[in-house]
Amino acid sequence: MKKKSIAVPDFFVDSLPGIPDTDCRELLRSIEIHADASAIFAWLKQLRVAPYSYDFMDNRGKKSPGYIIENLPPLKVNTHFLLAFHIFGFEENSFIVCRFCEPINPPVNLYMKDLYIEYRIAENGTDTRLWCKIKGYCNKDISSKGFFFTFSVVNKIMMERQLKNIRKLSELLTSGKIETRMHDIKSCYIRSGFHWWLFCRRHNCKGLIT
Repeated sequence: MKKKSIAVPDFFVDSLPGIPDTDCRELLRSIEIHADASAIFAWLKQLRVAPYSYDFMDNRGKKSPGYIIENLPPLKVNTHFLLAFHIFGFEENSFIVCRFCEPINPPVNLYMKDLYIEYRIAENGTDTRLWCKIKGYCNKDISSKGFFFTFSVVNKIMMERQLKNIRKLSELLTSGKIETRMHDIKSCYIRSGFHWWLFCRRHNCKGLIT
């Protein structure tokens, strides 16, 4: 049987200007989800308060909320997102683009000049696929290549867990098995975790929803 081909969507990050004298490196992940775009986007918005990957690493062991947060503020450009990013642009039920907190902290700034991540939902008939594209601009030396390779390995582990969790929760939401609750936003551990410590480390980072 012929394997079904997967059409890769157009990404917003591909329209952004590059950085001279750097190597542009990309990572692309995706997962098929049996849910509509609005159900998936509901969980993407909640990446502002929890990672939905390995909570023991990036959420002080506190479980990412398994319910829709009723009092979550609307999306806004420059809001802190996924521990070490700020929202760069978005379209409801379609995509969210984020950029690393600036300036990038040492020692990461020795290897990387900038990094974007885009979550994009692509619907094709009854199928829905959630894509994630990472686009980084690294120095051209061997150390920077080694850093990005290490980053890509860790990202694959974390991202696979995150996408699978989003798939499970989106499909449960579609089947009516997810509650909607109020949430104590101030209890979110945005200023902690391995990802935050390595790439942000700002206790007064702009755009915190808390």
